[in-house]
Amino acid sequence: MRKLLRNCVLFDPEAPAPRPGSLLIEHGRIVEALAPDAPIPDEVEVLDLDGRILAPGFIDLHFHGATIFHDASSSEAGLRHDAIASARHGTTAFLTTTVAESRPGLLTRVEHLASSIGSFAGDGAIPLGIHLEGPWINADAAGAQPDAGIRPAERSELADLLGAASGSLRMVTLAPEVEGALGLIEALAARDIVPALGHSLASSEQVDDAVARGARHVTHLFNAMGPLHHRMPGLAGAALSEERLTCDLICDGCHVDPRMTRLVGRVKGDGLMLISDRIDPPDPARGFGSGGLTDDGAAWRLADGRLAASRLHLDQAIANAVDWGVMTHLQAVAACTLRPALLLGIESERGTLRNGARADLTALDGTGTAVRTWVGGVEQPRYAD
Repeated sequence: MRKLLRNCVLFDPEAPAPRPGSLLIEHGRIVEALAPDAPIPDEVEVLDLDGRILAPGFIDLHFHGATIFHDASSSEAGLRHDAIASARHGTTAFLTTTVAESRPGLLTRVEHLASSIGSFAGDGAIPLGIHLEGPWINADAAGAQPDAGIRPAERSELADLLGAASGSLRMVTLAPEVEGALGLIEALAARDIVPALGHSLASSEQVDDAVARGARHVTHLFNAMGPLHHRMPGLAGAALSEERLTCDLICDGCHVDPRMTRLVGRVKGDGLMLISDRIDPPDPARGFGSGGLTDDGAAWRLADGRLAASRLHLDQAIANAVDWGVMTHLQAVAACTLRPALLLGIESERGTLRNGARADLTALDGTGTAVRTWVGGVEQPRYAD
């Protein structure tokens, strides 16, 4: 059955400006965008969006959700929770993101995650693959990452993880100054897996070496990295000045001050993406390996006050970016759709309103809140948060 999503404002991240119109979809794909006065096609189900924004579904490169709190063997249950929670807020695809843990523990987790991703079916956003955040990070920039899981980088461990992942590994965040990391960056880049720099105290020279080996992204800019200094720019300064590096940040006003987000928006332009870095702990007292967690109303923290993760969803991240003058509304949508799709090499399928792309879509109300979401042309059920 064909569907016409009409009476909406199309936020096409590849267009110069929003425009009123309608979107025709069929068999889970976008057929074409129509002008507001175009005749309604025959044999089509019409869904009136009452003038709301219609955008591509969001792509979250960094979502921990509930999965990191589940045992590896129950990864499927965690992914199902995360898929439904994400879709309620306009996200239609995400990378399920791990934390540092022991070598055997991480290998088992990746194996189970890969199996669950490969057989995933049901309501909600689609898990596109795995983002390894650690274990090859700087222990002095660990943030809330479990100290016991941090270790030097070894090719043999990467080979084991690649085998366990069965093609589902899409991004790895690591510190370039860690022993063995440069070799892993080169190996990841050769396999078209995104090498991202983060949890690092690297000098700008070490970042240059990493970029030369294939690093092309920076994870949650400013968080868990050395400070920006005018004589020692470090990873943050390199991320801002190096055109070959894109970056993402957590736009919740807690992880990064809104004034700094404005600075990044002006400097990085199309190279800036927004992530959630969200966790959904079923039992905050248990945590995910670094101790109990406290919800301060803005973010999750460890007992000593360190930031552990966000409470953010991407529709709120977009609204914040617009409210704080970081970027226009259309640019903020692009930062959660087309830009992450380009990083992952999936821009013909997702993050776009191109003809033939997947009908992964979200409708936003006047406050920027996602109110309806379609994954592959199927409208997702609404559940209370």
